[in-house]
Amino acid sequence: MIPRGASSLAMSRVWAMPSVDTFNVEPIHNFVWKYLHESAVSIDPFARNKRWATHTNDLSPETEAEYHLESIEFLQLMLTRGIKADLAIWDPPYSLEQCARSYKNVGRAVTERDTQIFGRWTEHRQVLNQILEQHAVVLTFGWNSQGMGLKHGFMLEEILLVCHGAAHYDTICIAERRCQQELFT
Repeated sequence: MIPRGASSLAMSRVWAMPSVDTFNVEPIHNFVWKYLHESAVSIDPFARNKRWATHTNDLSPETEAEYHLESIEFLQLMLTRGIKADLAIWDPPYSLEQCARSYKNVGRAVTERDTQIFGRWTEHRQVLNQILEQHAVVLTFGWNSQGMGLKHGFMLEEILLVCHGAAHYDTICIAERRCQQELFT
């Protein structure tokens, strides 16, 4: 059921070879650029080597990102600096194993707190929501379609399922647009 006032939801499914770098997968690359080229100010807390967004971050100092902070620290920095974005690219590690590998690569151990917040990203979403302008778009990538959600005033606009075949999980790409301020506090 599509709530009253919502636009129609675009859905598609394509096949493409997987890549460690999500945005090197052609249909995912095209999905991002469709929204990015309409954006004036964008943020990407997990940018790796993509400097596509206006403000980029990645935990690893070995990447080309502008900042090398924990994702929550990056978001809080953007908020403190008064950055207002109309687009957020949200491509965190998809599993606890990927998260642990990312931390290990920068010499950091995964803590119990990390395992409790992983996958939920509740605090991150709350800060991100304060940075985003009215009608902002959030592009979320992963093995689930959780996204920002109605709780934060976002409606699904587009879903792209990228099948990678064999034993690979699909990459679920969603675009959500803010339709109103937070519904619940």
